[in-house]
Amino acid sequence: MGRTLSEEEDKARALALLEATHQFPVDYAVSIITVNDDAVMNEMRAAVEDGLPEPLSDERYEAVLSRGGRYTSHRFKVPCREPQEVLALYERIRRVKGVITVF
Repeated sequence: MGRTLSEEEDKARALALLEATHQFPVDYAVSIITVNDDAVMNEMRAAVEDGLPEPLSDERYEAVLSRGGRYTSHRFKVPCREPQEVLALYERIRRVKGVITVF
């Protein structure tokens, strides 16, 4: 049976991968799919913008409604100074009820 990674090892691997694939500071691209509900979308946007000096401009945010209208795809370019901010961003987004997936 294979060994599972501890939370600390998992976090260290994620930080190493971010450092290897991005040059910080960076405008980090994140895509989020949510149910199409104003309250969910507002909470998700607040989670993304938490800690930023100002709300994201329209150039840094795009929303596309699914064909059936049940879901919305959100694409953000979030300024991040260091890889730890990216991990914190994902953690905040995942806490929002109504978020289907984050990538």
